[in-house]
Amino acid sequence: MNQTEHRYLYWKLIEHYVLTKGFRLLALHDTQAWVEDDAVKPRRVIRLVLTEVDWSNRLKRDISHAQQQFDSIFKQLGVWKIQGENIYVMSQPPIDSWEDALVPFQVRKNKGTIQNLALHTNTAQYQSTIDEVLSNDQIPAITVLSTDEEMEAEIDQIRKKVKQENGNRRKKEENTLFYGKPRFIYALLFSFVVMFFILETNGGSTNIQVLIEYGAKYNPLIMEGEWWRLVTSMFLHIGLLHLFFNAMALFFLGTAVEQLFGTFRFVVIYFLAGIFGSIVSFAFNDYVSAGASGALFGCFGALLYFGMKHPTLFFRTLGKNILFLLGFNLVLGFIVPGIDNGAHIGGLLGGFFIAAFVRMPKEKKPTPIIYSITAFIVYGIAALALLYFGQQSTSTSPELAVLEAQRLFEEENYEEAQAYICAGLQENDRQPQLLFMQAYVDVQDENLDEAQMNLELALEEQEEFPEAWFNLTLIHLENEEYERAQETISEAIDYGEALQIETMDQYYEIEEQILAEMD
Repeated sequence: MNQTEHRYLYWKLIEHYVLTKGFRLLALHDTQAWVEDDAVKPRRVIRLVLTEVDWSNRLKRDISHAQQQFDSIFKQLGVWKIQGENIYVMSQPPIDSWEDALVPFQVRKNKGTIQNLALHTNTAQYQSTIDEVLSNDQIPAITVLSTDEEMEAEIDQIRKKVKQENGNRRKKEENTLFYGKPRFIYALLFSFVVMFFILETNGGSTNIQVLIEYGAKYNPLIMEGEWWRLVTSMFLHIGLLHLFFNAMALFFLGTAVEQLFGTFRFVVIYFLAGIFGSIVSFAFNDYVSAGASGALFGCFGALLYFGMKHPTLFFRTLGKNILFLLGFNLVLGFIVPGIDNGAHIGGLLGGFFIAAFVRMPKEKKPTPIIYSITAFIVYGIAALALLYFGQQSTSTSPELAVLEAQRLFEEENYEEAQAYICAGLQENDRQPQLLFMQAYVDVQDENLDEAQMNLELALEEQEEFPEAWFNLTLIHLENEEYERAQETISEAIDYGEALQIETMDQYYEIEEQILAEMD
């Protein structure tokens, strides 16, 4: 076999795998090519080498180098396991004994087996020991053309066709990955900053009452008809750190989803996923909550749908990072208190179902319309069921009871506040804030003994409670117990100064009054 026939055989094999079999071209050089079949599991990777090997030692060295290359390819592909062949195209076999060098090797500690094969006759037939391995490839007999010029011309044609096919594949993948341009995420980011500025200038983004006033998810008001909070809560953030992390997540995740799905589909996915996350939070979490986390997890759900429709492209580009970030955030939500994991999981599921409903543009295998409609129906039924479940929930956590009672106190609606106080104390009869408010109601009912008992219980649970000490002082004054009043007002002043509360002038006036009475 002369040099031209040798090269011709090499390029005809590349033509067979890339153009006939539809393998993806990973790398192409004059003497080496890498191709993969991404339609099989485990993923199949083939290395084709145009070489002349005189001695088996050289072959062994190259096989050792090939093992390192297969390890690197395995890592880059991001798959669990691979299989494949390392094929040497030689005009003549090595001079010395070389068959023992062609033993299979393992990739990354049993992550796949690679066969070492050799082609070395002008009839293009593999040695009998490896015929079975490549039988599925159906490689036809390669007939050498009559002149070197004809073979060189066909080699040039094969090279052009292979590069064109590879370019077409890459262009198609780029059209999938970059279908749309990220536009709407910038409007969302701007809205985050504007609303954060409004909160900070009107009492602070960490002030619960301010959050409730500006539209945070708050179950009692939602049950009174303020359903719009399921949407407005997505634009509020609790503190600068919360805003920063959600803005960063939106920038990266939102950009990816808007590019994959286009702006219109992204808007539908983002808001419906966010609403579903808010609904799940409403059903299972009665805390005040705010933030775009549900919608952001909806972006995760949309990316998982992309991974289902284009698994190879998903794992080659975003897959590993997306799965890691998703897993990390879900685990974080379970182990860190204060994170609304219900909104996260709800957003994730909502995003996946809505992505299945709107579908990706130009899907390779379009989702049947019946599946899309089914996904939307499942979303709707689940949302309605969760809303019903949340409305039927009768338990009131002590934390929610405190918030709602404080809000009703500010409206001087003491009768409704009393209902929440009683419900909260049934769950935790030593909650200091509830005992403090119950004492206030007792004073209004002129039941000073009950009020004093509740204040003392509250102080047993929370000694640094200047308002409770102050109100207890007022009861002692009413009972003309001046020595006890002096003790309690001293405690109120000490804790009040330490906590830097705003009503210290009132405390000092009461202290002066007590001293005057004692004189």
